[in-house]
Formats: sequence, structure tokens, C-alpha cells
Amino acid sequence: MSRLSLALVGLAAASLAACASSPERYSSYPASVPSTPPQTSGTATPVDIDVAGLIATDSGHQKVGNPYRVGSRTYRPQRDDRYDRTGIASWYGPNFHGRPTANGEIFDQYAMTAAHTTLPIPSIAEVTNLENGRSIIVRVNDRGPFVDDRIIDLSRAAATELDYIGSGLARVRVRYLGPAHPDAPPPQRNVRVAGAAATAPAMQPSSPATAQTVAAVDNIPVRAGRDVTLQLGAFSDADNADRLVRRVAGAGEVWVEPGQSDHGPIYRVFFGRWADRSGADAARASLADWGVFGARIVALD
Repeated sequence: MSRLSLALVGLAAASLAACASSPERYSSYPASVPSTPPQTSGTATPVDIDVAGLIATDSGHQKVGNPYRVGSRTYRPQRDDRYDRTGIASWYGPNFHGRPTANGEIFDQYAMTAAHTTLPIPSIAEVTNLENGRSIIVRVNDRGPFVDDRIIDLSRAAATELDYIGSGLARVRVRYLGPAHPDAPPPQRNVRVAGAAATAPAMQPSSPATAQTVAAVDNIPVRAGRDVTLQLGAFSDADNADRLVRRVAGAGEVWVEPGQSDHGPIYRVFFGRWADRSGADAARASLADWGVFGARIVALD
């Protein structure tokens, strides 16, 4: 059962029953899909590949597809040669390894592939992690992710190359490059690195002590006549705070204020300043495009 079928399972009870009666379908991986990862350590050495050789001159084999509905949202697949978007990327792997994708290929979490809700499949796309400058080429052969704030789901291998396996999400740029050859394998593991920022590791989750500090700060009342700001996060590690600053630096004024908690040093990240909550509320909503969620409005001293 493909990921799209699983997402639509509530609308297709008969299909669910059919799958339940045939559990052996996924009892083992197909011979063409490895059950263990290839011998590699971390991300690949930066390398360029022949992108032109991956793109088909005839797009007739692509499945653009009809509009479809998942939950309360309708998706309308289309070919857009100028597709160039920024948003949040996630990744998927073990639960779908060896299962068919939306176009009938077999998903291999160790291959350079991706899922997209509307791009025609199969396609070739470039995905750039805007937090570290790493870029990869992937074969889009599946549908998803069906989450409002995400624009692409990468395979485990592809997410590894963009260095966000640990954090789970990354702010990325996705560019459609063209139709993929129907019978060609996914691109080899590849990555291109732009600038020194690419050496920065992915952001790590903050500690439980940080969460306690955030709650305390959020309890500060926002009184009339006091300017407000957004607290984006609080970290026990200064490097993690700096990475968040770099992530949203292009969105506006952002800074770090070091402090002390009962558990040690704390580094709070703040963004913008406004005379009232309305401006802060609008900015908080727009920060979702930068991969920042749950910002809190607090009073400025």
C-alpha cells in the first residue's frame, strides 16, 4: 500500500480490508531493495552529478494525476517548470521501506528519492537545506507529506545528505528540474556544499531544563505601554541558539540574551519588537515559513 493510499485509508475502508487480508504482501523486502543500509558513514563527500543525464526529453510517461483529497485538504497535481518554493522538509524511512510508491516504484529509504504532493512523478528536483547550504538532487516518485507546513518528504538517505536526520525537519528550497527517465534508478548519493555555513551541524533539541526556563519567561505579563517581542527558544547550549539565529536572520531583527537558570547557563533567542501584540502575532504566523513554531510573546524590559 502506498503512502497516499495509507493517507486515504479512512475514505477507502474496502481497500483497508483487502490489505488486511493479504499481510504477506509486505512480509519481506523485494530483492531489489536492501534490508540494511549501504556501507557509509554519515554524509557523502561533496560531489556533483550529471543532472542533465537524469532528465528525460519526453515527459509523456509522467503521471501528473487528478486532484485528490486527504483529510480536509484538496491537492491538485500539475507540471510547473518554474516551480521554486521554500518551506519545511521532513523525512520518512523504515515504515515504508519496500512498499510501492504512488507511481508504482518500490520505495528504498537508502536511495535518493522524495515525496511531493503536487509535482508530476517521476521528476527530478533539487533540494537545498537553507540552514547549512547543502544541496542534493533527488527523484520524486511518491506523494506526501500531508502536513500543512511541509512541502517535501525526503528518503532517509536524502535527509542524511542534507544533515537533518537528528532534528527531523529542515527549512529547504525545492526546485523542479524536469521529468525523470521512467526506468532509470534514482541519482547516486550526492551533495553540493555552498559556503562555510555547510559545516554547521543540524540543530539539536534543547534540554528539559530549557523547557522550564521558557515556561517561566512566558509567564511575564505583557502590560499596556510596554513593547513586546517574540521568544523563539531557550537553549542550554550557545551553539544551538546561534544556529536558530542564523536560520531566521533573513526574516528580521534577532538576537541572543544569555542568562542563568537553576540548571546552569541559558541562552534565549528573541525576534523583533512591537508596540502591541497584533504585530507580534502576525510575525509569529509568518515565522512558520522559516521553520519556527511555538514562538511566545513576552514583554521587553
